Amino acid sequence: MSLIFNRLEEHAQNLQAILNSRLSRADETHDFPWDNLVYNGKGARRAHIDIVDKREEKKLYMMHLCVFPYVNSSAPIYGFDLIAGPNKVTGAFHDFSPIKCDHPLNDTFAKRVEGYSWSKKRELPPWAKAIFSENMVSAGNIRDAKELDEVLNLSARNLLEYLDYLEDEDTTSSDYTEAQNRYCHYQKQNPHTPRVMESLGYDPDTVNRFIQTCLFPEI
Repeated sequence: MSLIFNRLEEHAQNLQAILNSRLSRADETHDFPWDNLVYNGKGARRAHIDIVDKREEKKLYMMHLCVFPYVNSSAPIYGFDLIAGPNKVTGAFHDFSPIKCDHPLNDTFAKRVEGYSWSKKRELPPWAKAIFSENMVSAGNIRDAKELDEVLNLSARNLLEYLDYLEDEDTTSSDYTEAQNRYCHYQKQNPHTPRVMESLGYDPDTVNRFIQTCLFPEI
C-alpha cells in the first residue's frame, strides 16, 4: 500500500472539508467518469475540485482545485494541482495567480512561500509564465514525507485564509471578467492535461469537453 497515495486521499478529503465549511455545493453538475465537485458562496464565484483516481488500474492519482473570486473582485485565483504515482509526486503546483498586481493577497502568498525550498523546482513553460505569479510553488519528484507534508499543508492553510479573506472583502465597481477569462485561456494551452488523461484511457472528446466546460470554463 502506497503511503503517498494514502496521504493524498487524506488531503483531498481535507480540501473538500474546507470547501464544505466555507461554501455551498453549486447546482452545476457534470457527467464525467471521475469525481467533480463545484462550490460557490460569499466571496467565491466558483470553486471546482476534481480527482482522477486511477491508483488500481494505472498507479496514478491526480487532483486539481481552482477557486475564482467574483468578477468584481481583483483577488487572485487560487490554484492547486498535483499528480503522483505510488512512490513519488511527479508534479505539485500551487499559486495565487494575480488578477491585479497590487491586491494584498499577492503579498500574503509571497510571504507564505518564501521560507520553503523544494528539492526539484519545475521550470514553467511560456503559457504558465503568462498567468502564474513569480512566487508559484512548482515542485517535482517529491519522495520525502516531510516535503510532501509541507506542500499539502501549505495548500490547505492558504485555502482557508483565502476563502476567509474573500468572505470579508468589500466588492468594487470594476469588472475583472476579462482577466479571469485570460487565466482560463492560458490554462487551456497546457498540453499535459489532455495527454495524461488520454493516456489513462479517457476519450479525447470527453477530455476536451471537460477542459472547456468544467476545468477552465470562460464566462
